[in-house]
Amino acid sequence: MTTSQYVTAVAGIDKPVGAALSALAASGSRARLSAAATALQTAAGRLDAVNAPVEAAMDNQGLSEKLKNLAGDLQSLARGEDSNGNAVCAAASPAVQAGNTDSLAALATQLRTMAAAGHPAGIALPAFPKQQKRSLSTGTYLRDTDRSGRGQLTIENGGDGDAVITLTRSGARSLAVYIRKNGSYTVKGVRDGTYTVYFATGSDWDSGRRGFTSGCAYQKFDNTLKFTTVYGSTQIEYTTYTLSLYAVAGGTASTSDVPPAQFPAP
Repeated sequence: MTTSQYVTAVAGIDKPVGAALSALAASGSRARLSAAATALQTAAGRLDAVNAPVEAAMDNQGLSEKLKNLAGDLQSLARGEDSNGNAVCAAASPAVQAGNTDSLAALATQLRTMAAAGHPAGIALPAFPKQQKRSLSTGTYLRDTDRSGRGQLTIENGGDGDAVITLTRSGARSLAVYIRKNGSYTVKGVRDGTYTVYFATGSDWDSGRRGFTSGCAYQKFDNTLKFTTVYGSTQIEYTTYTLSLYAVAGGTASTSDVPPAQFPAP
């Protein structure tokens, strides 16, 4: 096979690969992640079957490997995992996640190398949407059904990301409030009762999907909080708590991870 024949043979893979990646970049979904992975694997199979000339053999092998690597990453994302096997945030955009993969960057580099060597693959990679940095103001209530009591809960967020604190009482969601990184906020008017405190942390809050799109984690405090109000003849006594979303020397409040599917949505 001559170099010109090789260029023609390789160029035949550009349309299905380009179309699948463009569809993913335009509107990501798990189905489109899977479709793009299939297109990439098919293209890699065609490259493996090509008898490339000596001067293009290394690049042909390299392109096949890069396509397979990206296909593997897209398949992982379709399963809800990144390339390291970590769970992807529920609110994460598949298109953004795909655009952030190292394998996509490696493929782009391979394509530039081949074009410079005189045997371009003909694949034009689309522009993928970038990771955003959306946030809400500290003290923004995402759920505020009933704060007619007197209890107070101060939350100090000294963690690595923003946080959403959700209180549940008798299994029902009572309130949820947003607190930025390094922020502190006091919830006032907590009704008497026993509450479980959940908190989600991360970055880039998607208000439409009501979740963080990057670096997310889901936890709860192991001990419940009991709020009571006692009315005396001259004064009213009520419960106050302070919770820190980071390790505190001498602190006694332990936390546990919560599976994302069991985390109460705000």
